[in-house]
Amino acid sequence: MKTLYNHNAGSQSSIEGPSWDLSSEYAGFDSPAFSGDLSKFEQIIASLASLGTAISNYVPEAASLDPLKHKELLDQCKEFAELYESAMVLRINMGTYANCVLSTDGGNADAKRIRGMLVEKTAVLNSSAAGMFLIMKLCPDSFFDAFCNLPNMHRFRFTLSQDRKLRNRTLPLDVEKTLNTMSPSGYTAWGDLYDNLTGTLTVTVKKPDGTTQEMGLASAATLLKQPDRALREAAWRGINAAMQTHEESFAAILNSLAGWRHAEAELRSYKEKVHFLDTSLFQSRITRNTLDTLISVLKENRELGRKALKLQAKLYKVDRLGPWDILAPAPELGKQAEPIPYSKGLEMVQRAYASIGPAMGNFVAMMAEQKRIEGRVKDGKRPGAYCTEFAKTRKPYVYMTYKGALSELSTLSHELGHAYHSYVMRDIPLMEADYPMPLAETASTFAETVLGDLLAREAGDSSALLELAWSDAQDAATFLLNIPARFEFEYRFYEQRKQGIFTAEDFKRTMREAWKEWYGDALSDYDEYFWASKLHFHISGVSFYNYPYSFGYLFSLGVYARRNDLGSKFHDAYVALLRDTGRMETEELAQKHLGVDITKPDFWRASIKIVEEKVKRFESIVSAL
Repeated sequence: MKTLYNHNAGSQSSIEGPSWDLSSEYAGFDSPAFSGDLSKFEQIIASLASLGTAISNYVPEAASLDPLKHKELLDQCKEFAELYESAMVLRINMGTYANCVLSTDGGNADAKRIRGMLVEKTAVLNSSAAGMFLIMKLCPDSFFDAFCNLPNMHRFRFTLSQDRKLRNRTLPLDVEKTLNTMSPSGYTAWGDLYDNLTGTLTVTVKKPDGTTQEMGLASAATLLKQPDRALREAAWRGINAAMQTHEESFAAILNSLAGWRHAEAELRSYKEKVHFLDTSLFQSRITRNTLDTLISVLKENRELGRKALKLQAKLYKVDRLGPWDILAPAPELGKQAEPIPYSKGLEMVQRAYASIGPAMGNFVAMMAEQKRIEGRVKDGKRPGAYCTEFAKTRKPYVYMTYKGALSELSTLSHELGHAYHSYVMRDIPLMEADYPMPLAETASTFAETVLGDLLAREAGDSSALLELAWSDAQDAATFLLNIPARFEFEYRFYEQRKQGIFTAEDFKRTMREAWKEWYGDALSDYDEYFWASKLHFHISGVSFYNYPYSFGYLFSLGVYARRNDLGSKFHDAYVALLRDTGRMETEELAQKHLGVDITKPDFWRASIKIVEEKVKRFESIVSAL
């Protein structure tokens, strides 16, 4: 197994995370590589404009196209698909770079300009592609099969087959083009506004010692994971005060995103009614039946999550935890727990991964050596964590803020789990490597479980065992309560948004109701500004960015449960599952690789049993203390 490269050699602090190095992708927005890709992107857009017009002429007869009579059209569609794919690779690559720059420097004017420009040019590109995609949706099976059987076109079959399921929701060509053209200045602009606001927002934290400190939102969010309970509460109140200052803007963003989605769904409902969940289900590649079953099983196990929180409160010697405590570390037994230095934490993640297979451990070493992990603590950074991938090189990068908390170590493992998912698919065509969120979250939560097992095996004292059991309890509360509460809030909002605009008060009331529904009496108060502070609600490209986390948590436990049975074959089986995630529907994948029916509650209840055992272990530790 490769040894780890020490990011922090020579740095002032070995606790905080490193800076990533994006120069192997682009040296800057003014670099020849970036300028060259932008020029190629614009040239392809120009080429596709005329070709798209020629293809669009066949839209009126799409439903009756004959592959024998329309060979020229088939060739045009093939040429268009290849050029469109090339354009999207360039667009994703440049967009990823701009987003990475903005993540660490929310006020970067060049990155904002480039991102806005790419959104507008992508709208032009998608407008040109509208005719091609309409034909692929509406054409007879014989024409579609003929296209997919052309040289190198098979890689488009799965994605286009998924699109064909939406044929009854397809709008006339001019309307589809209009939506694409209007989107950058309407729909997607709202998500950009949220990023701009939170990337430059200042939080004032009134510390327990009486001093006041101003910091960025990402820095303030890290305080929610610190041992000092009074400091956590101060950070939470500071964040919510900042949210209140901008509550009208955040309310406008959510109202506009939901309003656009409702209006578009209404337009597309001329043959069959389009529900506001349908787009999310389509993106997740799951059925409504599967989602309903998952939510039902979560609801019947709310008390398990509440029990975990009440046990945590007992250890903190309070009646109930506050909303500022839901990310708290375990209380200290004796001396204060030391932060985990980044290099040590990374080494632990590497060994945990290597326990599944040497290739996984070597992957962590490679990510460190190539400086593909961003973990600094600095103002101007966005809150949260993510994994992204550059489409040209197929290299994944990880973003987070690392200050040495166990929860941040878990986040590091989580995001590297996403990265490993992308890495094992690097030789698969991009069109077959676009996996849905529930399966993405499977790889990441699987990685967290692997790390937790290693830490449990190596725990040398009662304090370490408590910390790990605490983390398990925290996961139970997160995935059985917090994530479903997000879903409950968003579902209620979308239902009621049809009747009119939500005020900030409406949002606060609905969030409180959702937290009460799921948390019950397990908390002393509810976070009524969670709708404003949680990025996920404001992403324009994805709605209901919530239930996939609970799905991935329970699904990954089901995957991990096969480890003992498969022994040395487990890693290969795991990689095989990951490699199919971009070319199968989720129910099909579960049946093929696990032999289970996820539309039925049995599989989910089996995973809940694993969670129940984790909470029981935590309870026994609490009782002993």
